[in-house]
Amino acid sequence: MNNSSKENPNIKSQRPKVSTLIKELISRFFNILRRNWRWKFASLLLATLIWGLLITENPYLTREKVFRDVNISVLGVDTLKRSGLIVTTDLNELPPISMQAEIPQKSYDSASASNFNIRIDLSRIEKAGEQNIPVLHTSTSTYGRVTRLSQSEITVNVEPYITRRRIPVQINETGTIPAGFYASKAVVDPPVVTVSGPKSIVENVMRCVAHYNGSLLTPAARKQFTAVPFTLYDYQDNALDARTIEVSSDSMPLDSLLVEQEMYRLQATPINQSGIVTGTPAEGYEVTDIKIDPAMLNVAGSNELMETLKLLDVENPVDITGAKDTLIRSVVIKKPEEAYHMSGNAVYVTITIKPIGGDEGGKTQ
Repeated sequence: MNNSSKENPNIKSQRPKVSTLIKELISRFFNILRRNWRWKFASLLLATLIWGLLITENPYLTREKVFRDVNISVLGVDTLKRSGLIVTTDLNELPPISMQAEIPQKSYDSASASNFNIRIDLSRIEKAGEQNIPVLHTSTSTYGRVTRLSQSEITVNVEPYITRRRIPVQINETGTIPAGFYASKAVVDPPVVTVSGPKSIVENVMRCVAHYNGSLLTPAARKQFTAVPFTLYDYQDNALDARTIEVSSDSMPLDSLLVEQEMYRLQATPINQSGIVTGTPAEGYEVTDIKIDPAMLNVAGSNELMETLKLLDVENPVDITGAKDTLIRSVVIKKPEEAYHMSGNAVYVTITIKPIGGDEGGKTQ
């Protein structure tokens, strides 16, 4: 029993040797570091690298970041219209907001407000009147989550959405066409439009007016098309605010109307005096003068016609057979077949008839 209770002298002698060995190894390692600065630098660099990797790859290490002047996107506009409602508040003028987010360290520098998709969804609206729409946002594991918004909801006004068809289109013409040209009647396309929007506005629309300035036409003889703006008017002839109104034709949205007009060359053409009278005056009398008023008529037509047209002829000459006095007659002028326009269809012809060799004028007939 005494033998078992006694401690083995070999084990007892080994304990101080192991402790001493560990101390010596540690001492030698630090001695190496003290003697070799390169090892020191490498160790520090390795430690920094490991720390940086741990920080950036750990999704639980986040930092707060504030974004200012964040624009709010608007979704669900068409869906709301299909349900028979429309927002009358001008959503294009929503003030920007500020927001705060907790962002993982590794994404902090690259994160922007667009990563959180700040928005309102109009498809959530179910009835007309004043409605409060929550401002929505999106959280992701990459860019974190939003913790605060300066404005959490938007107040909007909602009305029933209605459509009216066959609203007539009129043209308001201003300006003067270029000199030397004649223009056909301006025709607007389409002649009627469809309007859709808030009930309080659409039900009062009476007409659509296209604003057309003829002075902007190109001085050229050809068919011309001009896109022009338009205005909607109510039954009291007041212009309507059409920012919430949609104007369309055959389901195609319109932001302008098309005016068609044909331009022709215009020139003053004299009346042909040869053949303007027929017959002879009474014996002893002669024609001393022929005056035409107006002496010229303006004719509009194609370039080809204007190049060849020199004189205008009368339909029926004045018969002076047996006349003893001055005659004043209205004479119809032939309109050239290819002419689009002539400023008049008749002229006055004064035929002065006097006795042969006499200075005394005759009576006017």
